[in-house]
Amino acid sequence: MWNSAPGNQPPAPRSSSSPLESSHSEPRFSRDVACLGPGLTLKGELTGHEDLYLDCKFEGPVNFGGHRVTIGRNSSVEGDVVAREAVLYGKLNGDLNAHDRMEIKKGGSFTGDLTTGRISIEEGAFFKGHIEVDPSNKPLNADLGAILERSEKH
Repeated sequence: MWNSAPGNQPPAPRSSSSPLESSHSEPRFSRDVACLGPGLTLKGELTGHEDLYLDCKFEGPVNFGGHRVTIGRNSSVEGDVVAREAVLYGKLNGDLNAHDRMEIKKGGSFTGDLTTGRISIEEGAFFKGHIEVDPSNKPLNADLGAILERSEKH
C-alpha cells in the first residue's frame, strides 16, 4: 500500500503519553489550551471555559472550574485558583480548590490552603498550608465568588 519513496511514508504515530508523565519537563498538550506566556504581567480576574496554561506573572483570582489549570515554571500567581485539576511547576501563593486532583511538581512552590480529591507532591516541591483531601467530592459547580465567601467565614 505504501511505497518507500520519500514523502510517501505514513505519518509517525503520535505519542499517547500524558503531559503529566514526565516530571522534569514542561507539559505537552494534545488539546486546545489557552496560553499566557512568560513575557506577560497581568492583574485582574481570569475566568474561562477551557484548559489554561499560565507561564506569566498574574495577580488575582483564577476560575476555570471545569478545566485544567497548569502553572508553568516561569509563572508566579498571587491569588485563589478554582479548577477541575491543577498542575504546578511554578509558584502559587493563594488558596486552591482543584475538584479532581492537584500535582505539585519538582521545583513547584505552593503556599495556601488546598482542597482537592487527589494530590501528588513530588520530591523537591515546596508546600506550606493546609490540605483537605476528599476523593468523594461531587463535581465542582460553585463559582469563585461562592468559594471565596466560604473561605472568608473560616
